[in-house]
Amino acid sequence: MTTPVPTLTAVTVFEGNGSVLVKYELSGPVPKEETFLVGIQGKSQDGKTLRQFGIKFLDGERAAYFVFDHNAAKQENFDYIRATEDEHQILTPYPAMHFSELGDSPDLRGYLNFGGADRQTDVRVDVVG
Repeated sequence: MTTPVPTLTAVTVFEGNGSVLVKYELSGPVPKEETFLVGIQGKSQDGKTLRQFGIKFLDGERAAYFVFDHNAAKQENFDYIRATEDEHQILTPYPAMHFSELGDSPDLRGYLNFGGADRQTDVRVDVVG
């Protein structure tokens, strides 16, 4: 690895009408080597509904953009929605239904994985809206 792996410095969820925008703030750019994954682990208050939101890069190129429903063991991919990135942030819009399925005041935690190894798993998620 020629450049350091960035850290996830903040995660913010902006609620809108029918959609949600997630902003991942990073200490540096997406690495151009290996796999790099950032996302949110979501759990309902009763712990019965689990969702994983994420965007994965392989050698700096987007490889997957998804919501994984742990309850149904099913993943929905968003190849048709454009995520954007720059040197210090990644923006990913999602249909609001995936977040609303978690109910009121869900437990949301940001995560970062590089090269198949978890680097951060408990980043605070702020919800605006």
